[in-house]
Amino acid sequence: MTDFSRCAALFVAMFLFFHAAPAAAEPVTELRLISSVEKHDGTDFLAGIELGLAPGWKTYWRRPGDSGLAPEFDWSASENVALVELRWPAPERFDDPGDITFGYERGVVWPLRVVPEEAGEAVVLRLAINYGICADMCIPREGNLALPVLAGAEGEVMVETPEAAMLRAALARVPVPLADPERVELAWRESSAPVLEVRLKNCGRDCTPPVLILDGPRNVWFGTPSVSREGDTIRYAMEAEVLSPAMVEGEDIVLIFSAQGGAFEVHKKL
Repeated sequence: MTDFSRCAALFVAMFLFFHAAPAAAEPVTELRLISSVEKHDGTDFLAGIELGLAPGWKTYWRRPGDSGLAPEFDWSASENVALVELRWPAPERFDDPGDITFGYERGVVWPLRVVPEEAGEAVVLRLAINYGICADMCIPREGNLALPVLAGAEGEVMVETPEAAMLRAALARVPVPLADPERVELAWRESSAPVLEVRLKNCGRDCTPPVLILDGPRNVWFGTPSVSREGDTIRYAMEAEVLSPAMVEGEDIVLIFSAQGGAFEVHKKL
């Protein structure tokens, strides 16, 4: 994608975000805060944001890609909260001509690690959220949510909520560090445009190649990977829009490999 086409795509996306007509049916089917426990004992606990969308709609990851809108979360109005740590489940990659985006189709559950400030006081999570959703059109949305979690009595057993299993499943989709980072190798090769090659070794001869998502330097654009197999090694090759690999040499990049059984990530330097 050229600078001109990317700017044009961004202009069109922003125009649609702010000028799109309302959809015929409500696209957001669920937007709420949920907790894994009915009460807290002063230690950190698992909570989450559930966003449900109608068929055909999607929302975006922390790096939306060529278009879209990354969600923003404001917890400043919460009570008795020392920390809210949001985790990002591995996104899907949507490959459209000239427009690669990353997000979640039909919605997402963002897991949260909540750390209370005081053990004997109720926690009140309050969230102001801004996010975007897209189908044939794109729409900016916002919401204000609240969830009280009462403090348990000393020695009280903490009871799980019906949403606990859903939250654990969402947490299992958060990429974990790859145990052996040397399984992943990067190399540049020159063709009509610079191409970044990623090799995932020891995948197994029968393994299904994981989806590769790059969270890398802001000043380089990567195309859709072509995927091939060499024995038990999966090879991904992506054209990069950068004048020379030397321009991004030493820059940090995060490689996320997402498969049906979970996701893992590895941090590398280009």
